[in-house]
Amino acid sequence: MKWGGIVKMQGGPRHQSCLKYGLHYVAKISLSLLWLTFSTVAIAADDRAYELRRAWTKLHFPDCPVGVSFTNEESPVGIVVLQRGMIHVLPTDRAAEVAPVFLDMRDRLKEEIHFESGLHAVVFHPDFATNRRVYLSYSQSEPRRAVLSEMMVRAGSEFRADPGTERVLLEVPHQLADHFSGSLAFGPEGMLYWSIGDGGMRDDPHGMAQHPFLLQGKVVRIDVNHRSGSRAYAIPVDNPFVDKQEWRGEIYAMGFRNPWGMSFDPGTGELWLADVGQEMFEEINVVTKGGNYGWAERDGPQRLIAKGEAPPPPGNFIDPVHSYSRTTGEGICIVGGYVYRGSRLAQLQGCYLYGDWGYGKLWSFRRAEASGGQAVNALLFVHREGEERFNPTQICPDPDGEPLILNHSGWIETVVEVAK
Repeated sequence: MKWGGIVKMQGGPRHQSCLKYGLHYVAKISLSLLWLTFSTVAIAADDRAYELRRAWTKLHFPDCPVGVSFTNEESPVGIVVLQRGMIHVLPTDRAAEVAPVFLDMRDRLKEEIHFESGLHAVVFHPDFATNRRVYLSYSQSEPRRAVLSEMMVRAGSEFRADPGTERVLLEVPHQLADHFSGSLAFGPEGMLYWSIGDGGMRDDPHGMAQHPFLLQGKVVRIDVNHRSGSRAYAIPVDNPFVDKQEWRGEIYAMGFRNPWGMSFDPGTGELWLADVGQEMFEEINVVTKGGNYGWAERDGPQRLIAKGEAPPPPGNFIDPVHSYSRTTGEGICIVGGYVYRGSRLAQLQGCYLYGDWGYGKLWSFRRAEASGGQAVNALLFVHREGEERFNPTQICPDPDGEPLILNHSGWIETVVEVAK
């Protein structure tokens, strides 16, 4: 089959480190590491079943979009988050030419110039209609750290966050200016989940993702509606390690490298997370309470190459539900991702939609239990050489559950079936 060309990779959010590490240790790879468990359906470049269309036909942003979020109201209001500090209101008119400003954090983020620094996510409180709260994840320097904070949106005709109301909930130190992660999602039970990367060093040399008293390399779960002790939030009493003195009670799951895209399936309540790999695999995880997903003892479904012949530590690591190789041309930087529950794309119902930033690809993944005993990973779209640049940075649902694909170039795309 003829495949679309690989997109020229330029410095971009969370993914530039992939360029540095993608070819390390390739000479050491044995055939046993060409791990092929899932059935992959390839779409030839001249026979696409799906194509991209601009979701807002005239809105082009001058910065990289990294997330969208919608209020949970009868008439939802949406925003788009740009990496270097601007947040805009998404017009209800998909042909609009102007997107009003929701928040301008450029002055606060003017020192956040590195590949993965900046704004990472914004999410509205589930009860936004009554409490007007919004939550932000971003990086800061001097000292370098990841920040989780809360702001208020004032009532009135202008839908705009008030930076004067910011309340910092949590700050996590960071060694380097990458692997921040920073995805946010409210769970079905109303708790806030925040993914935090391992700190940015190769092979996680300090073992931070496996350390029980550090928040790096973890998914944390907090209660933003209450406070406990001197914290600006409360630790839920049903968190898995809340009663263990040697553990941080905020930890929900551990063993992650650089999660990029985290979302709950509205159909099942499961938490899905895409984790950017180091040299062998990109992976998708279904995150469970107290689960350990292996980094940096494992890279995807295999032992991390840097561990050599050292025996693995005791404990049960949870394998990804799907992974793909970084060494065989499948991709180099995964982008999450959500489980499709819309109505427009019937064949994708119940599939996890995700992409690869470096290769300009979109896939749908259906687990074995949902597809008659064999997992199916279908390539929906691949960038063709000579086409307009396509590097997806996030794939998320609009209020109807239909896909919005954020493009590093500044456009917001959607997926449509090709008419036959």
